[in-house]
Amino acid sequence: MDIVLSNMSLAAQVLERQADHAGAVREHLSTFARLSNGDLGLILQLLQPLNEAVVNAGVTVAAYSGKAFSIGAEKMTQTREIYLEADRTAHAAAGAVAVSLGETRPDYPSPTAPSLGPAQQQAPSRYDDADGNVFNQAFWDGYSMGEWAQGTGEQLRDRVSDGLARSRTVSETVDVRSYLPTPHAEDPEIENIRWKAGVIFGSVDWLFEQLAGFSLLEEATKPFAGNWVRIREASFAWTHTGDALRGLGQNAMGMLPAMASWTGRGSEAFLAAAGLISQVHTAVAGPTGTISTALKALVMLSKEIAGLILKLLKRLEQKLARMAAEAAVPLVGWAAAAVEAGFAVYDLINDAMTIYKWLNRIYDLVSGMASNVADMVDNSFRMADLYEGLARGAAARI
Repeated sequence: MDIVLSNMSLAAQVLERQADHAGAVREHLSTFARLSNGDLGLILQLLQPLNEAVVNAGVTVAAYSGKAFSIGAEKMTQTREIYLEADRTAHAAAGAVAVSLGETRPDYPSPTAPSLGPAQQQAPSRYDDADGNVFNQAFWDGYSMGEWAQGTGEQLRDRVSDGLARSRTVSETVDVRSYLPTPHAEDPEIENIRWKAGVIFGSVDWLFEQLAGFSLLEEATKPFAGNWVRIREASFAWTHTGDALRGLGQNAMGMLPAMASWTGRGSEAFLAAAGLISQVHTAVAGPTGTISTALKALVMLSKEIAGLILKLLKRLEQKLARMAAEAAVPLVGWAAAAVEAGFAVYDLINDAMTIYKWLNRIYDLVSGMASNVADMVDNSFRMADLYEGLARGAAARI
C-alpha cells in the first residue's frame, strides 16, 4: 500500500479550488449571457425566453459542478484523516511495544500539509481582447498562435520530464478564472449603420407613408432597436464558459498521474471519479460553442440585413426625393409625379417585402436555437446525475 499524504492534501485543495471556479463560471454566465428585453429589438424578442432558458440550464450545470467538486474535496480530506489516524494508532502501538522492551520512541511526527501553488497554464495573453478591425485581429491571432506553439512545446517538455520522474506532485493544470474575463464586444459598425439609415431616409419617409400607408423607416428599424453589442458579449460569455468548463475537466484529469501511485483504500474509487468528472465536464462544454456561434451568426445576419436595408433606403430616398421635387411644380409637376408614383410604388413595395423576407430569416435562426436549450438541459441533468452519484457513493463509503 503506497500512500502520499502530501498529495492527498494537495488533491483536496485542487478540488476545493475547482468548486470555487465553478461558482465563478456560474456568476460569469448569469451576469454576461443573460439578455433582457431592453437588449433585444422587436424581432429578437423571440430570443429572450430561449436565451433565458439556456442560461438557466448553464447556471445549473455550473452549480452542480461546484457541488461535485465540493464532495470530492470533502471526501479526500476525510480519507486523508482516516489514513493519518491509522498511522497514529500504529505509531502508538509500536511505542507501547518499545516501552515494554525498555526502549523509548519519539512522539508521532504530524505531517504538515503543503499549500497548493498557482496553476501551470493560463489563458492566452490576448484572450480577453476585443476583435477590433480585421488587421488588428489578424496580427494578434498570429501572435496568439505563436504564443500557443511556444507554450505547447514547453508543456510537452514538462510532461515528458514529469513522466520520467520517480514521483509526481499534485498541481492545478489550468487557471480556470483566466478564461472568465469581462467580455469586450466593440462594434461601432452597427451604430454607424443605424445612424446612416436614419439620416438618409428620415426626410422623405413621410412620402413613402403616404404611398404605402406605413413608415418604412419605423418598420425596418424596429427589429434592430436592441443592443447588438450585448448579444455579442453574451456570445463571448458562452465561449468563456465552455473554455472554463474544459479547464475544470483538465484539472480533474491532471490529478490522475500524481495520484496513480496511491494503491490504498479508496484509491480506485478516487481515480474513477476523477476521470468521470473530467469526461463529463468536457462533454457539457460542447454545446456552449454551438450557442456562442449561433449568437454570433445572429449578429452577423442582423448586420447583413441592416446593410441591405441601408442600400434599399438609399434607392428609395432618390425616388422619393425626385417625386417630392416634381410634386412641388404645379400642374405639370403634379402629373409627372403621379405617373412616376404609379411606376415607383410597385418597386417600393417590392423593396419593402425584400426587407421583410430577410427579417424572417432572423426568425428562422432564432427558432432553430431551441435545440440548444434542449442540449443544455440534458447537460444539466447529466451533471445532476454525476453529483447524485458522487454523493451517494461518498455516503455509502463512510
